Amino acid sequence: MSFTLLLISELPEDKVFAAEVAVTAGLSLKIVGSAAEGASVIAQEDGVVLLADVSTEKQYLALESALQSQVGLFSDKVNPNRIHFMTSAELEKVQYLVQSPFFGQFLLRNFTNVKEVGAHYGRIIKQSIQERAFGLQGYLSPQAKVQTIRLKKSSQKQDAVEAVKNFLIAGKFQSRMASAIANAVDELIMNAIYDAPVDDIGKQLFVATSRTTQIELEGKHCVDIQVGFDGQYVGIAAIDLFGSLDKAKLITHISKIYSDEEYRVRTSIAGAGIGLATVFKTGGSLLFVSESRVKTEALVFYKRCDSYREFKDQFRFVSTQFYF
Repeated sequence: MSFTLLLISELPEDKVFAAEVAVTAGLSLKIVGSAAEGASVIAQEDGVVLLADVSTEKQYLALESALQSQVGLFSDKVNPNRIHFMTSAELEKVQYLVQSPFFGQFLLRNFTNVKEVGAHYGRIIKQSIQERAFGLQGYLSPQAKVQTIRLKKSSQKQDAVEAVKNFLIAGKFQSRMASAIANAVDELIMNAIYDAPVDDIGKQLFVATSRTTQIELEGKHCVDIQVGFDGQYVGIAAIDLFGSLDKAKLITHISKIYSDEEYRVRTSIAGAGIGLATVFKTGGSLLFVSESRVKTEALVFYKRCDSYREFKDQFRFVSTQFYF
């Protein structure tokens, strides 16, 4: 199937961004100014990847109404894996998107270099339209080399985190940035070890287990960590073989407004979710690819920046690709 990138926006920077996304992803580009025009294109064509400016609730509701009337919310053409929402506000401030029946991707419009971030997100979209969007390599520039670390015991977690931190420092990430990314990796590994395992009926095996409890990571419990750097962006993936990720809970965790004290206090109870929100708050892009009962890849992306302020305020996104 051939795909078309459809942009619904009147903002000049969105048009430049979309053009770069389309070139990198190898897609044709159509630009319209209204939700009604966009819905008409989706109704008439197959293989549309939608990129929509929904900076206000009014814009979002217009889009939902147009899709409902012209396409149908339960149509195969309204696929959350191919709908990308853009705003200039943090995720917790646009709850109308979080509650959307076709929420899947969220872009925070921090276009410090529109073409550069457009190329970065173009790789995200290019990988997302594959039959299955697994594989860190596809999300980075072709020259990136990806290394894999396999954990056999939960006690190896800290060694893996330190190895990633050392990899980043060798790649000329400032120490403070490397530490922030290492904390994100720590959270992803913890989730893969303690949150992902479920029994045959989907009940979490370690829901009441302290995250300091030692666990053998054998067979289905094994956890892989992948790390890649292409000279601009580092990508890190934590991979489990349970495929148990719950989309609704995930989005709730990331978009919840936590108090400052909750951010400061690191809980030892599995499934608390504060860590993922912190990752996104401090500059990390999050991407989750999950096939039910098969496997989940949880990925973070960071750009190497000259200052910590630029690092924390960089362009970022939350993307989800779920297969059932």
